[in-house]
Amino acid sequence: MLPEYAALYLSHRRVRAAPYRRSEVFARWEGLCAYCDAPAEHLDHIKPIARGGRDVLSNVIPACADCNYSKADRTLAQWARTF
Repeated sequence: MLPEYAALYLSHRRVRAAPYRRSEVFARWEGLCAYCDAPAEHLDHIKPIARGGRDVLSNVIPACADCNYSKADRTLAQWARTF
């Protein structure tokens, strides 16, 4: 990408604040991974944004690094088939 086009792209890109607080999500789950009950450090979208999920509180849960990295951008059904 040429520098002048990159600047144009970045100037038009919308960045919105999440409609939830990270601390609220962790508090709701007591700081534990929703998948395996290990201490959570990440937030995971249940239905990945890459698959049409939305960045809303009802689609976000805390996850440990291992679960979040192994789930990646798969749905829960796709991820469950790997076990």
